[in-house]
Amino acid sequence: MSPRAPRVYSTRAIVLGQREFVEAAKVITILTPDVGKQDSVAKGVLKPKSRLAGHLEPGTYCDLELAVAKNLDIIREAQTISRFRASQQNLMQLTTLIYVLELVDKYTVDGTGSDLFEPLLVTLERLDRGINLSAVVHGFELTILEITGFRPSLDQCIHCLSSVDSVKANWSQDGGGIVCERCVSVIPDTSLIEPRVLKVLRAYQSWPYEESARIAIDSNLEAQLSRVMHGLMKAFAERDIKSADLLEEISWRNELSNGRGMS
Repeated sequence: MSPRAPRVYSTRAIVLGQREFVEAAKVITILTPDVGKQDSVAKGVLKPKSRLAGHLEPGTYCDLELAVAKNLDIIREAQTISRFRASQQNLMQLTTLIYVLELVDKYTVDGTGSDLFEPLLVTLERLDRGINLSAVVHGFELTILEITGFRPSLDQCIHCLSSVDSVKANWSQDGGGIVCERCVSVIPDTSLIEPRVLKVLRAYQSWPYEESARIAIDSNLEAQLSRVMHGLMKAFAERDIKSADLLEEISWRNELSNGRGMS
């Protein structure tokens, strides 16, 4: 009796990352709408004439055909749907792309994250258009926190649950939200949060993207938004997010001056 052929299946996927494996193979980390995050093997991908190599770069949206294997499934065929080329040609967009991919990777484990597939795909498409990166990236950060059960409290005090006016709010990174004046003494490591920063974050959390993307963001405001959100994402992930540090090193002023980016 001939051996049974391996079971083959097809899926859409977004490539989150890759790492070297054995010989000319790589382990490709993908996010799919059905399984979520999974590691798969791409054999021969390092060979010069590999048919897979160009379709499995991080950030690529693709169609895959995989064969079920004992340990890691094997990628047999790959076809690019979109490489989001505009994002590849702009430093800020490229760094932001790397950041959102790392966020998904850090906030998921194997077999989870299928509900992040469509939000990630929409975010990559918006990022590729290069319009108001602030609304794109911070909106996605808040979406990840919402889906993974870490929704920050931006309207109510995390301790007493009272409504807090933006001009009287304090911020607790570890607590994941705002603190009213009365509760500051019982919540450690709080600091004042700029009212307009809180107002923008509230908009990003509750408004449709089409509305929040109209908010004009200057470089100083974006720097404050990034510090708050990057700190929050690291706190909840309980690990370092290297691309967040890289984003903070890149000036947003160039994006503002050429009419792209945040406003």
